[in-house]
Amino acid sequence: MSTDYIAIDQQQIIARGTLEVVIRQVKNMGANHEPIVFEAQSCKRVEVDWHGDTEEVLAVSAVDTATHKAKRGRPKLGVIPREITLLPRHWEWLSQQPGGASVTLRKLVEQAQKQVSPEERITRKQQELDKFMLLVAGDTPGFEEASRALYRNSRISFKKAIHSWPCDLKKLVFSKFEEIAEMHSGKL
Repeated sequence: MSTDYIAIDQQQIIARGTLEVVIRQVKNMGANHEPIVFEAQSCKRVEVDWHGDTEEVLAVSAVDTATHKAKRGRPKLGVIPREITLLPRHWEWLSQQPGGASVTLRKLVEQAQKQVSPEERITRKQQELDKFMLLVAGDTPGFEEASRALYRNSRISFKKAIHSWPCDLKKLVFSKFEEIAEMHSGKL
């Protein structure tokens, strides 16, 4: 399943699709567009260097995604080496576990990911949407009210706060709000 992305320029969604599709659509609009790109599901920002022609931008984007997997570790599995800091007693305990520190830490993380409470999932989604709104509409009238309504799960206040936003943006953030509201009600 491929990941969907959205490109936003001046609070307008100007492209949607895979990263390649988004880059091609934006570059076909001309050299003056340098939108912000987000992963559609999580609203996380994706850095795209818009300098150059379509093929150059695609090449740089492909290199950026591949670079994360080309480091030490097990690149074919998508292992990314990072540094963590633990107390000596933690390292001692980890060294005594079957499979060593890496295996044990992966198992602990997997277990913790499975035990995420509904409240934690809701909070994470609220933070993702709030950060997204800040990036694309932080100076827009209603932003602060929308942010407060998001954390209160107030559909009426949220809708009122974003009523003057551009249609595409309003539709997108409201659909994300609705997903979170369904999580509040226990439907997701």
